Amino acid sequence: MMAQRILDKKIGPIPPSGLGPDGKLRMMTEEEHRQYIESALRRIDEIEQIPDDPNDPPEEEWMRAIDELRPHRPVFKGCY
Repeated sequence: MMAQRILDKKIGPIPPSGLGPDGKLRMMTEEEHRQYIESALRRIDEIEQIPDDPNDPPEEEWMRAIDELRPHRPVFKGCY
């Protein structure tokens, strides 16, 4: 039998809740909303900078493969 070990994990701070004191979604201030949108746009820009690999399969191929995995509910039917 293996000896039990107590792990000493350092847990970071819990992010603030998205709920207000009334239990409803907290409304963002204009500044928070602006920061949120800018952050999302920066992430989208980073994704756009990822180069296409010449060995990537054509889009039709991976769309068809995904639909073959879920014949009961195709996602890309008619797109390839």
